[in-house]
Amino acid sequence: LNQHYMKTLPASEVALHLEWQFQKLKIDINNGPALDKVVIALRERAKTLLEMAQKSEFFYSDAIVLDDDAKAQHLTPAIYEPLEYLIQRLSDLDTWEAAQLHEVIKQTVEHFNIGMGKLAQPLRVAITGNTTSPSIDITLELIGRKRSLSRLQAALEIINNVKSPRGTA
Repeated sequence: LNQHYMKTLPASEVALHLEWQFQKLKIDINNGPALDKVVIALRERAKTLLEMAQKSEFFYSDAIVLDDDAKAQHLTPAIYEPLEYLIQRLSDLDTWEAAQLHEVIKQTVEHFNIGMGKLAQPLRVAITGNTTSPSIDITLELIGRKRSLSRLQAALEIINNVKSPRGTA
């Protein structure tokens, strides 16, 4: 299917074709969001089903690989406190849905008086491993509470290592 059909066919139909790509890539889709939700989130961002499957691997894997440049640029000591605050607020949520996630992100940005990009990009790197993904609230929802919070905690540990490298006093 080309991008035109990926955009115009029902998400459930595209999902059937996408499943084959995941199988080809040996990505287990049983431990992640429904494929039709992934199609909706990525149909504007991917030109092929293969690209869509590749760009959505982080939804289905417990471990992600952080892009070195993205990590160096966005997971810095300056974002530690806002991320820590965000993790606490996210942990307190009763429901893990895009609207509530967006509101917590917005409140965190306002609390620290920073631009949305100053928080969204480090958040995106922490949960996806790179700087591109669907809307950050939708991405968090699709990754799920447990994986998202775990990845955010790992990001704080990375930042801590930047702040105080091992072997220094």
